[in-house]
This record gives sequence, C-alpha cells and structure tokens, in this order.
Amino acid sequence: MTRVLSAAVSCVLLAALAAAQTAPPAPAPTRATVGFMHAIHATNNLDVTAEFYKEVFGLSSPIRPFPSQMPQVLTNSPGASLRVSMLPIPGGFNFELTEFTNVVPRILGQQPAISDPGAPHMKFLVRDITPVVAGVRKMGHPVLTASGAPAGVKTARGEAKALFFRDPDGYLVEALQVTPAADAPAGNVIGAVMGLTVRDMDADMKFWRDRMGFEVTGDPKFSSDAAMLDLMGIARGGSFRTASAVVPGSTARIEFIEFKGMPRKEFSIRVTDPGASGMAIRVQKIEELLPQLKADGIRVLSKDGALVEWSATIRNVFVKEPNGLNLELVGTPPGVPASPATPSASAPR
Repeated sequence: MTRVLSAAVSCVLLAALAAAQTAPPAPAPTRATVGFMHAIHATNNLDVTAEFYKEVFGLSSPIRPFPSQMPQVLTNSPGASLRVSMLPIPGGFNFELTEFTNVVPRILGQQPAISDPGAPHMKFLVRDITPVVAGVRKMGHPVLTASGAPAGVKTARGEAKALFFRDPDGYLVEALQVTPAADAPAGNVIGAVMGLTVRDMDADMKFWRDRMGFEVTGDPKFSSDAAMLDLMGIARGGSFRTASAVVPGSTARIEFIEFKGMPRKEFSIRVTDPGASGMAIRVQKIEELLPQLKADGIRVLSKDGALVEWSATIRNVFVKEPNGLNLELVGTPPGVPASPATPSASAPR
C-alpha cells in the first residue's frame, strides 16, 4: 500500500512539474508609450521668446493663434487664449512654444535651479557654439556656467564645449558643441535632448520605466566632476548622476539627472504659467492607462480629472509625472488603433 501511495504521489509531482515546464510564460507588460510628439515650453511673451530662439539658434516657425476652446479643457484654464509656435529641430524633435493669456492668476517669474526636482532644461546640439554665445550675450540673458563662457567637458561623444544659460522666461537651456555626423542636416542646430531633474532616480524610474515603458540606462553612481558642476553653475561639493532613454517609438531622447549635497526645492507649475515645461507623447490604451496612473498617485490636470475628447479619433489628458513635469498623453478611443500618424493635439490644424 505504501509503495502504491508513493508511486501515486510521484506521478502527481511529475505531472505538476511537466505542466509547470510547458505552461506559457506570463505576458510581458504592455508598453504604454508608442511615440513622441513634442516638448512644450510656456512663455510670457511668445514674440520675445521666439525672437530669442531665432537669434541664438536660428530656429523659427510662424506664430499662430489657436482658436479652439479645447486647450481650455485640456489644461483646465477656462477662458484662456492660446498662441503657439512649433520649432522643428533636426533628429525627430519638435519644440512647442506656447503663450496662454486670460489665465487667472497668471504667475510669472518662477525660475528653478538645475538641481531642483522637476526642473526642465533643453539641450541643443550644435556644430559651432560661437554664434550661440554671441546670441545669448546680444539678447542679454543670464549665463549660468561659472566662467561665463563655454566650458570644456567630457561627454559620451568625447571632449566638448558647452554652456548653460536661461531664455527670456527663465527656462534652462544648454548648448553643446558636437562633431556632426556625415549625414547631419544643414544648419547650426543638429539635434536636441530634453532634460529633467528628478528627486530620486531609483524611485522615479518606476514611473518612466515600469509604467511608461522607457528603457532607461545610466551609471547608478554619483559623480562630483568639477567641470560638469561648473558648467551647470552648481557649487562644488555637490554631486549628480544621470540616466537617459529614447522615447519609445521615436528617435527623441530624454535625459534624467539627480543631485545631492545641495539645497533642492520642488519645481512644479501649471501648464499655462510662463516658464512651465512639458512633453507630449503618444500612448496606447489611454482609456485603461489613465485609471492605472490615478491608482499610482499620479495627479491629473485636465478638467474634472478626465480624458478629453479632442476629436473623433483623439483622446488626450495632462498629468503631472512624479517630479512635476507636465505630461500630455495622447491616444485614441477604443476601436481606433494607435498610429505614428496620430496628429498633435495641440498643434494648429
């Protein structure tokens, strides 16, 4: 009897083992992000800021009023008026300058330090930094680099010259002189990277990597590289670490940076406030994604905390990522496939 029972148990265990070995693997989590649309920068006076980017970087695009009332719902700013200028940047990157008026209250003068969690910055890759420096000095805006002149730094591309400064709205800007590839487009600007200062790299990547599907890579160790601290206008004694990712479904790149050993103050302002920054990305299954983000504690900025029915084929919403960046998610209603051809929700049509 004992032998029979033992044999029976062995058969059950073997059957269970076989089943476990042949069971299909658990499905991989769905990648939420499927494309990049543009970086967003709210201005105080769009004409002034547009002239700055034309003078310093040679970038320009028509300024257009946005007659639709949908941005009022998307940004929860009843009665607001909007003008936009979409600056095309080589390398699959667009930089949208916006100007909201008739917003109450309209808060001006908010300028983060690069070390503040939520602080955005835009890095422009240029062939020659000389005309950039000349343009910044001509326009009379603050240079943050300690020497007041381009600094020599080590980058993944090798030795380079770089400069940190502010635009007319206090937005942080970096120019990095690089050697262009043989097939690089004409013009001084040959690419751009969006930057975001984070509070805690390990914790915040749970949002960007695990929820939004970004493949983030970087050195987990902190650095006190003096040249880089001087470049950013940071007092020596502090340290930083960086990570980066390509926005899924695109060639656009975002870089994350975390500081320690220095004062840090959260920077988180409304989409409509001058100096605010954001990023518009395309996502799939937006109707399912938004409740998941709410469950994660992500704050929804759009009216009533709900998706906006922008058109018959577009659903979008503004949320705050964990550090305060304004993130516009653009998707499609059920039954309409997400497509790289999905138009920008906030660009004039």
